[in-house]
Amino acid sequence: MAILSLDDCSANRSPGRLLRRIDKLMTAHVESRFASPDLSFMQWVALKVVRDGTAGNPGELARELSITTGATTRMIDVLERRGLIERDRGAADRRVVRLAVTEAGIASIAALQGNVVAAWNEVLVDFEQADVDRVIADLMRLLAAVERVVGTDVAMEAAE
Repeated sequence: MAILSLDDCSANRSPGRLLRRIDKLMTAHVESRFASPDLSFMQWVALKVVRDGTAGNPGELARELSITTGATTRMIDVLERRGLIERDRGAADRRVVRLAVTEAGIASIAALQGNVVAAWNEVLVDFEQADVDRVIADLMRLLAAVERVVGTDVAMEAAE
């Protein structure tokens, strides 16, 4: 069983700080490759997580993107006006809103996905494939452990 010491959590080794820095730096790096005035990186991520089934309604999308429900509604409004996403109100309960990516949205995801992959490949150029696979597997294990300990509902509420 791994145990962290106080020294392990110094500014240069703190797991939380390292994860935040990687997220902020990679977001900025990928955003710099999104020269399209039609779609921001955050909008692209929103389309992708809806298409991939990670988020199926506005609340789930807000939690996944760690933005407010108001900001999510505004983003969905923009994406819907551009014909990239659709809201589907349930027939049984009109309060239930499901999100679906349109064909144009799927095309936008595909058109920009290479930018995201290229940005990550640029960063990972000195890593062997086995290293990349291990990092991804370890991050997936870490996420599962955090969700197990904290609970996905608590983690999602913290993101709001």
